[in-house]
Amino acid sequence: MNGVRIKTWQGGSGSVQGLMFSNIQVSEVQIPIVIDQFYCDKSKCPNQTSAVALSEINYEKITGTYTVKPVHLACSDSMPCVDVTLTDIQLKPLQEQYHMYEPYCWQTFGELYTPTVPPIQCLQVGKPSSSTTQANYGQC
Repeated sequence: MNGVRIKTWQGGSGSVQGLMFSNIQVSEVQIPIVIDQFYCDKSKCPNQTSAVALSEINYEKITGTYTVKPVHLACSDSMPCVDVTLTDIQLKPLQEQYHMYEPYCWQTFGELYTPTVPPIQCLQVGKPSSSTTQANYGQC
């Protein structure tokens, strides 16, 4: 269903940093690149503000085809994803004539090191501006 995926429970704690997904080819997956800090395996989960801190997540040389959308980066309001980098991403819809969703990013900060296919314009360049978010970032 998915290509490379990071999923964490709402209300989680701790941190994940320094991951590299590199030289990966996907074929006919729904979503090739996923970060989901709102993971829930039930029909309904209570909304929680704490989250696992994600940083230094690198995606490089990921190619292939998708059936829904190329990227879904859903990070927490209280603990945004930082230092997410995308380099040499080449993802194409399996069938051009069907409506596909655009790349989705929420509270995801980092850098595009090379142009991506499709363009992933939702990634916010730099770091979160909120001093509260940055103050909470290093805590577990």
